Amino acid sequence: MDRKSSCFRKPQKDDSFPKKSNLTDMEKSIRRFCQIDPLMFFAFPPKEEPTVVQPTLDLHVYPPFAEFIEFGGASKHVLTNAGSSRMVFKVKCSNNSLFKVSPVYAFLDSGASMELQILRQEGPTRNDKLIIMYKEAKRAEKDPKKSFENEGVTAKKVLPLITRDVEET
Repeated sequence: MDRKSSCFRKPQKDDSFPKKSNLTDMEKSIRRFCQIDPLMFFAFPPKEEPTVVQPTLDLHVYPPFAEFIEFGGASKHVLTNAGSSRMVFKVKCSNNSLFKVSPVYAFLDSGASMELQILRQEGPTRNDKLIIMYKEAKRAEKDPKKSFENEGVTAKKVLPLITRDVEET
């Protein structure tokens, strides 16, 4: 090996770089090149940084609508927290005189499901809707109503409530 490739061999006592004040551009390039790890030029898989899972909110409602007749009825739905964090939800209705909902407020852990019951009393045919508002909840919170009133970003899902006329024969 000649003297130019000194960065790839064991340094000798007489191998010393010039003082910093006397370095030329070429010497700076050589010094920078010699400080690079030569193994980084081979095809190794890149080092993966640990991924940080951001809490997400995602609510699935099945079935996605409720259908009733004008004489009333009941419908059951499954709410599933498909996100990675605990959530609290609140159910609002466009017509509280005809519809009763249970539960109105509740917590839902990540991956958990809960049944939502909707009761419709007899009344005129009209298309209404339920709005399910939800947001992230902390583990320490115990009261869903108070938890929902806290600050935070609120998302919502709309559940159409369809009422059909019954034809008499």
